[in-house]
Amino acid sequence: MRKPQIGLWLILAITLVVCAVMSRHGTINLGFTTLKTSTFATSLLGPTHDKSAKPAPKPAPAKEKHQLDTAAKNILFIGDSMLEGLSPRMAAYAKKNGHTLTSVIWYSSSTEIWGGSNRLQAYIAQFHPNYILICLGANELFVANIKEKRQQFVNRLLAQVGSIPYVWIGPPNWKPDTGINDLIESSVKPGCFYLSEGQQFERKADGAHPTAQSAAAWADRVCAWIATESAHPIRLARPDTTSAHCRTLVLQPNQQ
Repeated sequence: MRKPQIGLWLILAITLVVCAVMSRHGTINLGFTTLKTSTFATSLLGPTHDKSAKPAPKPAPAKEKHQLDTAAKNILFIGDSMLEGLSPRMAAYAKKNGHTLTSVIWYSSSTEIWGGSNRLQAYIAQFHPNYILICLGANELFVANIKEKRQQFVNRLLAQVGSIPYVWIGPPNWKPDTGINDLIESSVKPGCFYLSEGQQFERKADGAHPTAQSAAAWADRVCAWIATESAHPIRLARPDTTSAHCRTLVLQPNQQ
């Protein structure tokens, strides 16, 4: 190739590179006109990357859906006096869906009382449940240093539950608690805690216990959550009757 041709090709190559670099800004000003050249730059040098641009957020992981267990269950429901309002409606759900329900109401009880005894273990041996419901915490809403005082008892209670599928129904707060809901939720397995705090309740004269109608609506919400959102969903079609009877055991305060 002749030297004049080499020089010409060299000039053309340099011109192309300069134009490409300048076109990173999107235009080339020729004095008498302005050319849009972003496409030209991308074709020649490849795409640019804005280091200041934030990466697209990762999509939230899909919530795991557990398969509905349609088998009839032998349910053991333990807890404090909140079961007075919940049990009749839960019994209606059990009857509607072919389950058996046994309720144990221990008045004025707490995680300390249940976890400090072997009552649950004894009832499991007696009734052989394959599903357990727990409703505790209402008598511990205002305990100071709750984690230090109650963690061991929550752990002992859950140890008695063992491998049996369960759901822990949180207390229906009427005032902010000192941490009992957080303690329970952090201790149980994922999908096994139903948070009742923050819901609207009509209360009895004591200002704490929901009225019968409000407790029934509470039970409806609990059952809907168990059947669709819990780690152990079971068949809980809404019953036509407002309440039903079930085998109920009653323990008095401080009863051993």
